[in-house]
Amino acid sequence: MKQFRAYLVCFVLLVVTFNIVLFTGFSFAQKKTTLTVWCWQYQKGCIDTVLQDFYKANPGIEIQFRILNPGDLYQNLLLALSAGEGAPDITAVESSHLARYVEMEGLADITDNAKRYYHMFNRYKWADATKDGKIYAMPWDSGPVALYYRRDIFEKAGYKSDPDSIAKLLNTWEDYYKVAKVIKDKTGAYMFSHAKANNDGRTFEMLLWQQRLWYFDKNGKVTIDHPLAVKTLEYLGRFWKENLTEDTQPWTPGWYAGIKDGKVATIIGAVWMGGFMYGWIAPDAVGKWGVVPLPVWRATDVRTANDGGSNLAITVQCKDKESAWKFIEFITARKESQVAAWRKDDSFPSFEPAYSDPIATEPSPYFGGQAYRKVFVDLVKQIPPIAYTKDYTEANSILTAEIATYATGKKTASQALKDAATRIRQRTKRP
Repeated sequence: MKQFRAYLVCFVLLVVTFNIVLFTGFSFAQKKTTLTVWCWQYQKGCIDTVLQDFYKANPGIEIQFRILNPGDLYQNLLLALSAGEGAPDITAVESSHLARYVEMEGLADITDNAKRYYHMFNRYKWADATKDGKIYAMPWDSGPVALYYRRDIFEKAGYKSDPDSIAKLLNTWEDYYKVAKVIKDKTGAYMFSHAKANNDGRTFEMLLWQQRLWYFDKNGKVTIDHPLAVKTLEYLGRFWKENLTEDTQPWTPGWYAGIKDGKVATIIGAVWMGGFMYGWIAPDAVGKWGVVPLPVWRATDVRTANDGGSNLAITVQCKDKESAWKFIEFITARKESQVAAWRKDDSFPSFEPAYSDPIATEPSPYFGGQAYRKVFVDLVKQIPPIAYTKDYTEANSILTAEIATYATGKKTASQALKDAATRIRQRTKRP
C-alpha cells in the first residue's frame, strides 16, 4: 500500500509538471541569448584567446562577430545609431572616436557596473568614456608612446646601443636632432619617417600630448595655434628641410620597407607598434631594435604620450544589457583575459592589475633581450589625461591639410596652425 501511494504521488507530480510546461511555456533549459559584437580583426584575435573560457563561465551566452575595418565600423555604427536600428549589442571603439557616440547618446550607461573598477584602469583612459559623471564604455587597451631605435644603425654611427646609453644620448629633443644629423652623415639612414603631403598628424599629436597640449584645452577652447604648438611644428620642420626624415606615407609599402630594411633609425610610436613590428612588418629583424622613453622638451615634461587605444561599449539598442556587461567585464576587467591578449598580440592592457604578471618583465629576443614591455608599464601612468573629444576627427582632418602646406613650404608653421585653428573654430563652433 505504501509503495502504491509513493507511485501515486510521483504520478501526480509528473502531471502537474507537464501542465506547467504545457500552459506556461516554462523550460528547464537554461535561457540562451546571442550577442552581436562589432570589432576589427586584431581585436577578434585578442578575444579568441579567452572566448572558450567565457563560454564555459557563461554557457547561456553566444557571441556572433562582425569583422570590419575601423573606418567602416564607425560609419556603419553612426548610421545604425542614427536610424535607431541595426546596431550591434557590443562594439569596439577607439578612444579617438568614442566621444562622438557618447555625445549622440548611442551607448548605454554602465556606471553602476563600471565604477567598482574605476581605480583599476589607467586613469587617462576614462576621459572620453565619461560624460557628466556617467560611464559609457570600458577601457580595453592603451597606447603609451616611447621611442623605438635600431641598435645596428646607432652602432654604425659610433654610439653604444644599450637602452641606458641611448636614453642618455637622446635625453632631450634637441639631442635627438643633433644625433639625427650624425646618423645621416655616417650611415645614410633617416632618423624617422614623416610624410609631407600625406601627413596624418599623429607624430605632431604625440609631441603635443607629451607637453599637455591638444587641439582643445580643458574648457573646450581651440589651442592648436598655441605658441608651443608652433615651436613643435617648427621643430619637425627642421627634419624635413634638412632631409633627416624619410618622406613616406604611413602604412604603405614604402613606409614598411623603411622599418624592415634599416632605412630609419627610430620610430616615435605607441606600444602596439612592437607587436606590429615582430608580428608582420619586420619579423626578421630579431635583436636589432630597442625601446627607450621619449626625449623631453623641458625638465618638467613626462617622457611619454598616448596614441590610440580602444574600448568596449554596449549600445542603447542592446536588448540584453546584463549579458552584454558579462562579456565586456570578462574581456576588459579580468586579469587573465588582458594578459592573454597582451601575450598573443602585444595588446597593452588598460587594466593595471595585469602589470603584475611575469610577462611585464620577460626579456624579448626581438628587442635584443630587453624587457621592453616594462618600459611601457613604467610610462603609462605618466600619460596626461587629455580627451580626444567628439570633434577630434574633424580637427585632425583640418590639421593634416595645414601641416602639408607647411611641410611643402607654402606657409610658415605659425600661419599653418593659425589657419587650422580658424577653420576648426568655424567647423566646430568652439571659441
